[in-house]
Amino acid sequence: MKIKISLAICFLSLCFYIGFVYFSFDSKDLFKGTYSKVLLDKNKEILSVFLDANEQWHLESEFIPQKLKTAVVLYEDKNFYSHYGVDFLAIIRAFKNNLFSSKRSGASTISMQTIKLLEQNKRTYFNKFNEIIKAFALENAYDKEEILRLYLNNAPYGGNLVGVASAGLFYFEKDLKNLTWSEAALLAVLPNNPGLINLEKNKDKLLKKRNALLDRLFEKGYFSKDILTLAKAEKLPSFKARKNLAPHLARRLLVDKEKVISSIDKKIQIKFEKKAKEYSYKLHQKGIKNLAILLADTKTNKVLAYVGSNDFYDFTTFGQVDGVVAKRSVGSVLKPLLFAFAIDDGLIAPESLMLDVPTFFSNFAPQNANKKYHGFVSAKESLQKSLNIPFVGLLSEYGYEKFFYKLKDILNYEDENFKKYGLSLILGTKEFSLEDMVKIYLGLGNYGNFKEILYEENTSIKKDKKLISDGASFLTLQTLKGLDRVGLKQYDFNTIISWKTGTSYGRKDAWAIGTSPKYTLGVWVGNFNGEANANLYGVSIAGELFFELLGLLDGLNLEFKQPDDLISIKIENQTGYRYDYRFDFKEALYPQSANVLRISPFLKEIFIYENKEVNSLDENFIYAKKKIILNLPPNAQAFFAKEKQHLQSSNQSLKIIYPLNNLNIVLPKDLKSKQKLLIKLINPENEKLFWYLNQELIFEGKEENLALDLKKGKYNLNIISESGMNDFINFNIF
Repeated sequence: MKIKISLAICFLSLCFYIGFVYFSFDSKDLFKGTYSKVLLDKNKEILSVFLDANEQWHLESEFIPQKLKTAVVLYEDKNFYSHYGVDFLAIIRAFKNNLFSSKRSGASTISMQTIKLLEQNKRTYFNKFNEIIKAFALENAYDKEEILRLYLNNAPYGGNLVGVASAGLFYFEKDLKNLTWSEAALLAVLPNNPGLINLEKNKDKLLKKRNALLDRLFEKGYFSKDILTLAKAEKLPSFKARKNLAPHLARRLLVDKEKVISSIDKKIQIKFEKKAKEYSYKLHQKGIKNLAILLADTKTNKVLAYVGSNDFYDFTTFGQVDGVVAKRSVGSVLKPLLFAFAIDDGLIAPESLMLDVPTFFSNFAPQNANKKYHGFVSAKESLQKSLNIPFVGLLSEYGYEKFFYKLKDILNYEDENFKKYGLSLILGTKEFSLEDMVKIYLGLGNYGNFKEILYEENTSIKKDKKLISDGASFLTLQTLKGLDRVGLKQYDFNTIISWKTGTSYGRKDAWAIGTSPKYTLGVWVGNFNGEANANLYGVSIAGELFFELLGLLDGLNLEFKQPDDLISIKIENQTGYRYDYRFDFKEALYPQSANVLRISPFLKEIFIYENKEVNSLDENFIYAKKKIILNLPPNAQAFFAKEKQHLQSSNQSLKIIYPLNNLNIVLPKDLKSKQKLLIKLINPENEKLFWYLNQELIFEGKEENLALDLKKGKYNLNIISESGMNDFINFNIF
């Protein structure tokens, strides 16, 4: 007998030498590439997990709780912390039993079982010898805690579950750090009997094994008698199907990665997904099927919640479409950006008056959403009321090409065709994503510093672009903070938010986006298939969801701090532009780093003699008196005259408002394949007019509008009044 034992020791010594000399393990994780793809939140809690290449749920855990370590070592390999990969006494005992007894026993240590899990070889004597040799090498390359972690992360746990983290998730729906002693004991015995948990007839055997281990743990003094009683009373679990959180983001980030620690806050994500699901029921009653939500931390630009659709698993409503990155018409959501750019360019201050009257910009005649006009309105009120005409006019002055490339600088799109969109760009004719719009509002919330949106916790912003002054950003944020919450008073609470809504042309998209010192939130509502819906309004549909989501957050009672860049300047108090000695003035905040505010485009200094305007060539000019009057374009004169707002203005004379001179016109066809051209003009003296088209008299009368049925060709229109005033234009019909 002593000879046999000596031979065994010599054999094992040889194995140790072979393992040490010939085998090494270079990879930190031998099982790298075999795990399921998994998306974690910023606290490393599981959001989404996917089947691996073997159709198994195979999760890796970096943390193994002490309870589980204690239970596994006691059950599987009680000498684990004292041997060097092979338990000599256990092998001798097994060798003896297998020779002289009908009762078979194994002697695999946790290290040997780890090698077995790695290589997945059949149970033969040669493979057992291979496991012994490589166990020595494993012990040489890794410390005990790492070997135990490798084993538990790759052990089978019944069905298609591999790894203790998978078992914790699908059996107990909890993180391993929260395991009870009963659960730890169950997870210790399962790898030895993984098939038992799926066989109802064998559950009693599994229960006995778990309770037997609990008894041993109690005898070792790991817990009290009361805990033992409670642990044995816990029922065995069953497999619990689960749905992934933030599945759209997981699919996006895990394309070429096995595991990503995202910046998502799991608690907020759960709340937002639940709210999205609840709100979608209300939307479905109105025939609206889809929505998307994006929440970011304003200071870090890291995304905290990502809801690509109200139900990823609903194929009937295209739930797998990612609404965060889908390009849609953004309506009026870009107006705050132009507002800030225009302040820095010296075009406006928030108090500056703008014209909201029927206006033709070449062939483009924008209208406000409510089809009403306000005449003179401040830039601040224009933004708060989201008036289209003042902002199209502002873009015309700022330059749509310049605005297009400023947007490109922020959003990095490839499009170069600014002419395709023209002045309608500010009304949402170029499509952008919810991600794009949240990036813009994050830039405003960071005082004009535009940065990339971050989705991973362990990343940081490499660079930013300073495109708006601190002062212009603050003035824009303050203006948006005063946006009227019509119909949304019940969501006010103590919420302080600088926000904007938008509704696309044709009612296909509704938006609500806002920023605060802590959060920046964007909401899109619509139909992924592009179907229009009369109920789609930014305020009432997207805005309602926007404020319900804000109600789930804290820290929304913070104000943006006024920057040092703002100074007090004098502006003339009639139209709100740069002050000079000719006008009364008032004080206003304006960015010190912005271009000098321009003088008013609506005021003009003239000289009057005997109630007539005269110039320096007039012989009575030396007797004339200076007077400040409104200098309005013809379309504004026509509007105020029609509205009976008698504003004293110069140059009130006969004027053709539309078409503009040298305009090329393509007339759309109506149901009868014909469309008339509507001529518009101003006739301030209400005189009889004579209309000449290509030198032929076509109409006499006082009308200011006339519809002409014209064929393709070149035209000259000349209109003469009874008093001799006249105006003419050339235009082409295509």
